[in-house]
Amino acid sequence: MRVVHTEASLLNAINITKAEALAAFSNDQVYMEKFLERPRHIEFQILADGQGNVIHLGERDCSMQRRHQKVIEEAPAPGITARQRKVMGERCCDAVSAVGYRSAGHPGVPLSGR
Repeated sequence: MRVVHTEASLLNAINITKAEALAAFSNDQVYMEKFLERPRHIEFQILADGQGNVIHLGERDCSMQRRHQKVIEEAPAPGITARQRKVMGERCCDAVSAVGYRSAGHPGVPLSGR
């Protein structure tokens, strides 16, 4: 993975990353995604019965991490408006319903800014 901040360094970063991918995986395909400087990791607890009934039990902010492990979970997530909470909860429920999810879980919802 490479973080690129300028257009001038983009081609060099792509070439280096492709060479590393080829050496490690015998495949030089790479993909790009937007780098979020200060992301937030928000999780919604989902319950789905496999019969089309899906609910969420609210959200928590799991952004405080060390080495990709959660250190603190804060609920409800601070800085989220009631409207954002409603829309994100509905989207999570719609997504798990669309794939036929059946269980309890917590799909992460990355948010930019903090």
